[in-house]
Amino acid sequence: MGKYCVVEKNFIENHAGSKARNDIADILVNEGWEPLVVHHSEEKGTLDKIKMLFLTRNDWSKIYHKIPEHSELLIQYPLAMYPKVSTVAIPFLKKMKRKNVKLTFLIHDLDSLRGVYTNGEREFLSTADVIIAHNPVMVEYLKQNGYSDKEIRSLNIFDYLTKDTVAGRKAGEKTEVVIAGNLKREKAGYVYRLNEVEGEIQFRLYGPNYDGETQGKNVKYCGQYKPEELPEKLEGGFGLVWDGDDLGACTGVFGEYMKYNNPHKTSLYLASGLPVIIWEKAAMAKYIEKNNLGIAVREMNEIPLKLKSLSEEDYRIMKSNVEIVGKQLCQGKMLLAVLGK
Repeated sequence: MGKYCVVEKNFIENHAGSKARNDIADILVNEGWEPLVVHHSEEKGTLDKIKMLFLTRNDWSKIYHKIPEHSELLIQYPLAMYPKVSTVAIPFLKKMKRKNVKLTFLIHDLDSLRGVYTNGEREFLSTADVIIAHNPVMVEYLKQNGYSDKEIRSLNIFDYLTKDTVAGRKAGEKTEVVIAGNLKREKAGYVYRLNEVEGEIQFRLYGPNYDGETQGKNVKYCGQYKPEELPEKLEGGFGLVWDGDDLGACTGVFGEYMKYNNPHKTSLYLASGLPVIIWEKAAMAKYIEKNNLGIAVREMNEIPLKLKSLSEEDYRIMKSNVEIVGKQLCQGKMLLAVLGK
């Protein structure tokens, strides 16, 4: 039985632009899965959509004719494509089912968890034989929302391929907390209120779209780097996983989403040798606490107190656990485990 995986390529940059997607494709190809290329575009406008409609149909027609019977095809969902254009793939997936092709969908995002319900999501996932969800909470959500007939597996945490830079990275103080990611106000409004957090703590910010107008005495902006460069650039004692506008909880659409998803920055921190601080109601909090990879907090103002009460020996053990798991993430072990390798 042949093993194939869909790899999306952008016309100009020749990659899908997502570290998580690219890592998964690299792991699969290194394990002998044959990549099948489909194209996507980051341009805008009606003409581009029309062009992509024809190109997408041609791509999936080639895939259908390429894959022999009784093969396996892994697709990263959703496709990095205009949502309506990507549904062109669905008829070809249904035809593959008649060839007894095993369809595995690895989920990156679910619009339904953000309150956006589309026929495309259900039509895509209804063709699946296997769905790889982020974590046990997302697995249960899928079972309760119409996919109980599928084999649903938990990835537990995303891999983060990188060279071993942990040893060479400059270690920070325990009270230095790294925040990496998109820092625009619409997504990470809490970042612009960090000066309200009282206690012995220093926040170090890495990422795009920081306006720099409200840096407090406990906030330092450290620049923007490519995902593959970040592990050796991050300097601190912990990495923070938080979202939304509020310091008291992760609120709004982004906060609700954290109750189900695996934020990719969690993997970044662990692969960089940083223990994690995470909102206690986030789905990932259970994984972090169970494996002693960090601490969970109810609100931001708990962080200085929890860091102060953490003994040096407890922190040393935590760091040791992080190095073990981080090395596994750097080597793609989580994906291989969920695929049964």
